[in-house]
Amino acid sequence: MGYKFYGWENALVSPISTDYSGINNPRELFDALKNIWCEYTAAPRLRSQWSKDNMTLGQCSITAFLVQDIFGGKVYGIPREGGNFHCYNVVNGVTFDLTSEQFGDEVLSYEDNPEQSREDHFQNEEKFLRYKYLKESLKKFLGGHIPTGIPGGFFIYENNEEESILFADENVINLYECDTLEEFRQYVGNSFKGMVHPDDLHKIENQIQAQTLFGEKRHDYVRYRMITKNGEIKYLEDFGHLLNGKNGKSFFYVFIVDVDQNEYLNRNKNSLAEAEILSMNQDTDPLTGLFNMSFFYQNVQMLMASPENRRRFISIIHFDIPNFKLFNERNGFLLGDELLCDMAKIIKKEFSDAVVSRFSNDHFVVCSMGSKESVVAKAEAVYNEVLHSKDAAKRVRIKAGIYYMEDRFTEIGLACDHARLACNSIKGRHDINIEVYQDSLRENLRRQQYVVDHIDEAIENEYIKVFYQPVVRVSTGKICGYEALVRWIDPNVGMLPPGAFIETLEHYHLIHKVDLYVVERVCKDYNKVIESGDVIVPASLNFSCMDFELCDIFGKVDEIRRKYNVPINMIDLEITETAIKDNPGKIQEECKKMREKGYQVWLDDFGSGYSSLNNVVEYEFDVLKMDMVFLRNYDKYPKTATIMKYIANGARSLGVLPLCEGVETEEHYEFLKSINCDKAQGYYFGKPMPMEETKAHTMGKGMEWETEEERIKYNNRP
Repeated sequence: MGYKFYGWENALVSPISTDYSGINNPRELFDALKNIWCEYTAAPRLRSQWSKDNMTLGQCSITAFLVQDIFGGKVYGIPREGGNFHCYNVVNGVTFDLTSEQFGDEVLSYEDNPEQSREDHFQNEEKFLRYKYLKESLKKFLGGHIPTGIPGGFFIYENNEEESILFADENVINLYECDTLEEFRQYVGNSFKGMVHPDDLHKIENQIQAQTLFGEKRHDYVRYRMITKNGEIKYLEDFGHLLNGKNGKSFFYVFIVDVDQNEYLNRNKNSLAEAEILSMNQDTDPLTGLFNMSFFYQNVQMLMASPENRRRFISIIHFDIPNFKLFNERNGFLLGDELLCDMAKIIKKEFSDAVVSRFSNDHFVVCSMGSKESVVAKAEAVYNEVLHSKDAAKRVRIKAGIYYMEDRFTEIGLACDHARLACNSIKGRHDINIEVYQDSLRENLRRQQYVVDHIDEAIENEYIKVFYQPVVRVSTGKICGYEALVRWIDPNVGMLPPGAFIETLEHYHLIHKVDLYVVERVCKDYNKVIESGDVIVPASLNFSCMDFELCDIFGKVDEIRRKYNVPINMIDLEITETAIKDNPGKIQEECKKMREKGYQVWLDDFGSGYSSLNNVVEYEFDVLKMDMVFLRNYDKYPKTATIMKYIANGARSLGVLPLCEGVETEEHYEFLKSINCDKAQGYYFGKPMPMEETKAHTMGKGMEWETEEERIKYNNRP
């Protein structure tokens, strides 16, 4: 390499001492001292000015006398201000000055200068100690040293919560663009955490943990980014080994290499050793760095089996982002991945002592040890932090299910399933974000599975029954229609009300099978009544929003009606407000088409949730059906009467007939008369029953059926 110190061209004299093996001339001594000169070896008055760029500053006298120890000759001093001398060496007629670079462009005179005595200089004890330190450090360096100026280095940190740095060689210090170990420690917060780019930290900590703490081996291989003190981003490969000390402490001995960005991003297995280590990273999720499902199971089983954890309270928490697929469709997969990574960091931060994993997609699972109260508090903290993200686009309402493992012999897969069930049970709820598992959830799951497994059998064997509930013209008291309602009478489990199977069939996309069966059953019943010559009034049928996605539901209705020769005015179609909200464009188009064919279309369950008369304006409906919740509230809150009157009047003014369900008392009936509600339905007139039974029941009460002429008259007069 090139040298700049004075006399370097001839500084090739041979040593007279054998104590410094490896030093064959002053040039080689200069190379060695570059690794030793430091702030401590500089003269005290110059230490504040010392730096790596001016490493010879304040080093002249102790260096010159060390040169004399190795090569012999004499030490001379150039007089300086304040009575000081700058020392240099003359050996066998060769003059050289290893510390001349501190003077820059200043020209020094190396002629006729006084000889310097070490006795005089070392009367200063502080200088003698620096000389002794320099001398001993040189011997240690020559006994074995790490080359400098290479793109990699070695450091040690303790395996504790702080991950305190105990040692870093000069190459690591330089890699971070620091000059001293103290400066490096201060820059990184004296912690391995501070050495890693903050966006990569949680990922690689999980990878290290997977490979060393829970793996069969005690070494790890990870890749991450770092930020130098001057703000430059570099890409590192990290090879670490976990060593256990006799005092119970453990330490990571780590070698890092500065690699090219392209090499950093290359995940191919380039060598046998790297392939072996990289394969261990399959225990972690490549996007978030969290444990994957299989490794989570393995890890938690180990924790549960350890004696020190047998008395600790364990909980499993399942986090989920509702409608995450829709989030990706609206915002793109890139933002979706960012949300998942943010959520992983938040969960890891709040459950810092827990085992955290990403099972799949947007499903995160945590095994935490602590009180029930602390687990709920942490889950709430995760919910709040995600909801109040600084990035408005990533503010979502997550759900969490918790399972408390009170039975330590519970299989971990079953425990995770329980937490998932608790989470799934509140996905449709906007008022609950965290749910604790109860045994009733498992019973509900069994019931749901029974429904899914037996729905085809129930249809084939006609366990699915259609019951009819009368709809009455309020002004006349005559029966003007029926609502067809479904029941499941199972030979094994008995009567299943709609609430026990309708929602399940919707969830599993099977509801269209039941709804089409009901259409067929109603048309069969009506065909039989028509052929017998009995009086007949229209039947209204309910349809799920899922029907419109799973089949051409209205097309099927029209096909089945024609198959059984049922007049088009005998089938009315009920659509809930929820269905309109979930699929507005499709349903609006279908309703318009059916009305043009001659069907009546009803708006069902108005008032059961978020309701708006705008739905009546934007869609073409023939009947607005007020939910039974109104009459229930009418009994408690007198103001409900005013609201119902406004709704009835508003519907009529828009050309829509108002109908109210839930009529249970004569008072209800009289009130509906007073507000000119057109139709009514409820137990006051009759419960849902099979066709023959409901006809017999209403005949026994002296009720009559509306004639076709009367029906036309009232339907044309809102």
